[in-house]
Amino acid sequence: MECAQRKVHVVNGEVFLVDEVWRASLSEIGISGSADWPAYVGDEQVSMSPSIRCYRCELPRGGSVFFKRYVYKRKHWHEFLLRPAKPAVEFWAYSRLRQLGIPTLDVLAFAERRRLGVLSAGCIVTRGVPDSMSLDEFAQTVWCHWPRPRRVQVARQVARRLLDQARTAHQAGFFHHDLKWRNILVNRNGDPDSLVWIDAPRASRMRFRERRGVVTDLSGLARVAISLFSRSELMRFLRMYLGESTTRSERKRLFRQIQSHLSRRMPKPLHLSFPD
Repeated sequence: MECAQRKVHVVNGEVFLVDEVWRASLSEIGISGSADWPAYVGDEQVSMSPSIRCYRCELPRGGSVFFKRYVYKRKHWHEFLLRPAKPAVEFWAYSRLRQLGIPTLDVLAFAERRRLGVLSAGCIVTRGVPDSMSLDEFAQTVWCHWPRPRRVQVARQVARRLLDQARTAHQAGFFHHDLKWRNILVNRNGDPDSLVWIDAPRASRMRFRERRGVVTDLSGLARVAISLFSRSELMRFLRMYLGESTTRSERKRLFRQIQSHLSRRMPKPLHLSFPD
C-alpha cells in the first residue's frame, strides 16, 4: 500500500486500510477492521513502551508480519490533536522512501481511531524481512568476529551505500530523524544491497532547515560509529556523504556540527572484542 501524504486520516471515527492481496492472510491471524485491533497481541513481543507494543506474528502459510499498535490514555489527549499519528507518519515515510529508491518496509495494513480529532489508537502492519538483523546487532554478533581486512572492506561498502541513500533522501527533503544502526536492517553477510530502512514514526519533510535534518540523521549514524572507527575513517565517511568534490573545511565543519549534536546526550561507548 502507498500513502501520498503525511496527514491525519480521520477526524472522528475509525479508518482501517488493508492491502487486498493480504486481507485474507491477516484475517487468519486476527488482524482486520472488524476485530479489536487496539487490544491485539501477536506471537512474540519484540518491543514495547508505555503507549506502544510491537509483535512478530507468524503466518499460517509461512513468513511473518510485524504488528505495531499505539494506544493512548485520555490524559495524553492533546499529544496528537489534529496532528498525524505515528503509524500514519510511518505509512507515509515508507511510501516516500520507496519512491526515492531506498529499500524499506512493505505496509500491509494501517488503522487510526479518533474522537473529535483526539487520537486514541493507531496501528501499522508491515511485512517481515527474512534473513535480516539490525546493523547494530550485525556489528556486535557477526562483523566483529571477522578478520580486519574483511571488516574494513564491508564497513566501507555498507557506509558508501547507506550514505548514498541518506544523501538521496536529504536532497529530496526527506529526513528520518531516528536514523540509528538499530533502524537499519542488513543480512548476515553485510551485503550493502540488503540494507533496509525501518522504524520511521518521526520522519518529516524539512524546508529551510535542511541542515538541521542532515546533522540529526548523520548524528544518529555516528552514535555507534564513533566507538568503532578512527577520526580519519569518520572523515572518509563524511566525504562519501558530501561527495568527492567537497573541501576538507566543509567536511570539518559538518564533523564539528555532528560532535556538537552528540554532546547533548553522549552515546555510551561500544566495546567489541575483535579477533586481531
